[in-house]
Amino acid sequence: MLVPMKVDYGVRTLVYLAQQDENRFTPTSDIAGNQHIPEPYLLRICSELHKSGLIESRRGPQGGHKLGRDPETISVSDVVDSVDYSLAPVDCVEEPECCRLSGACSQRELWSDVEVMLLEHLSKVTIGELVSQQRSMVAAIPVHTNF
Repeated sequence: MLVPMKVDYGVRTLVYLAQQDENRFTPTSDIAGNQHIPEPYLLRICSELHKSGLIESRRGPQGGHKLGRDPETISVSDVVDSVDYSLAPVDCVEEPECCRLSGACSQRELWSDVEVMLLEHLSKVTIGELVSQQRSMVAAIPVHTNF
């Protein structure tokens, strides 16, 4: 199962913003460049994150984005919800009417349970925790000096 790119980019955006000055708006171009996200696609994602209240956005020369809530209160499942994605591992979980077997298919319930477990886990992981993990990982990278 692959996590949709929109979810991945949304999480990366929030982790990046959580590491910026909370009183300043970060330009979209800075986020796009640092996180290797195509800027036009990032603008659409930021629009959805803004609508859900996860970020604040401002246009203009001093514009950009900043977190709309404390990173400890934003879960990864909030991001999934804000970009309106299902993490169902198979299509019939999301759209049972499209499958002739879904009414009598033992696998549909299995995959539905997998989606529920995944979303439950993601609801327990916060952007703040991901920021802490990332900072620890960066601090553990050895610095090489040339003599």
